[in-house]
Amino acid sequence: GPPACSPRCARPGRRPRERVAQSGEASAAMPAREVKLGHASACPYEAGQRAVLSLGVVNYRLEGPEGAPIVVCLHGLNASLASFGVLGAALRQRGFRTLAYDLYGFGLSASPAGKLSPKLYVAQLRELLDVVLPAPDGLSAQAVFVLGYCMGGIIATEFALAHPERIARLVLVAPCGLQPRAEAPCRRLIFDVLRRPCLGGTFLALASCLTWCCFCPLRRYLAGKTLDFCAPDVRDPESADFTAYAKRNTERIAWSPPRFVRSCLRGLRDMPLWREDFADTYRRLAKSETEVLFIWGEDDGVVPLSEAEALLQEIFGPRRTSCIRLPGGCHGIILDGEDAAQVVDCSTAWFLRLSDPNWQRCLDAHMLKVPSSPETE
Repeated sequence: GPPACSPRCARPGRRPRERVAQSGEASAAMPAREVKLGHASACPYEAGQRAVLSLGVVNYRLEGPEGAPIVVCLHGLNASLASFGVLGAALRQRGFRTLAYDLYGFGLSASPAGKLSPKLYVAQLRELLDVVLPAPDGLSAQAVFVLGYCMGGIIATEFALAHPERIARLVLVAPCGLQPRAEAPCRRLIFDVLRRPCLGGTFLALASCLTWCCFCPLRRYLAGKTLDFCAPDVRDPESADFTAYAKRNTERIAWSPPRFVRSCLRGLRDMPLWREDFADTYRRLAKSETEVLFIWGEDDGVVPLSEAEALLQEIFGPRRTSCIRLPGGCHGIILDGEDAAQVVDCSTAWFLRLSDPNWQRCLDAHMLKVPSSPETE
């Protein structure tokens, strides 16, 4: 769901303050503190444990039996570790241990100054792994499985290239970075304003200032409402479960509108969300030794497969990579029970290198086709 507050919020209207580790200070993990707001409602985010990293506090949940293979789950833009409530539980039932956390700027994690860039998020994941899953004395750090969803797919890809020794296998679920800019929503705002060096910074500052000035009126306006764009892209968004999910997302925005607006705009400004920004990085991944599986809902309305498939085939087809398509599945396939179960089935088989003939036939059936060259047509 959309970001809203910091773990150190004292009350609505107060600017978030995070504890930042000083240079040379040892990082540590500790239980999350309960957020208390007096007359206000309880924090709408899921608080787990707190790791104090070099750029601030990170909210995370490490769940499952010790010694089990670990799956790191990376969420998308305007989301939090709550995105993996259904998927994480299903993975743990399969015998995995899961690590889900709030990316910097989102959920209950710190929002450091500077760019919310892949470099920042790769460093966050590396440092978090060192803190919560330290290597035994004299031994190498344990390699983990990584599942990147939407914008999290970009971070997972960059991490695999920067630290290939830390990744066992990779699953990318409806990842960003493959669509053309021409299909981006609000194109003029993103590319003609936000991504211009001076103009973008000025617009971001003005938007932040305006939302802080209108903090109380915005909270009153949003109280009890459900914003349409907070509804997930799932098979039945009007079901009771997803109506409640959309209301919860709206509550997260209402908790701190300035943080939501600023983090959203920073993500759109700094992250390489389109093919013009990120296609070459996917090409590097295809040439690396990291093994990757794509999973996509055929009816994805946020990151449509139809807009990414040609480039996906061009880059990963020669490597005989598979992209498993879920018929009727939407962008929220990690949220929808039936679709999430299929994502877990495929991820489990992929991570554990299942040799079952049915699984091998599934991979073959969904193998990306190598585009025909003009000479062969």
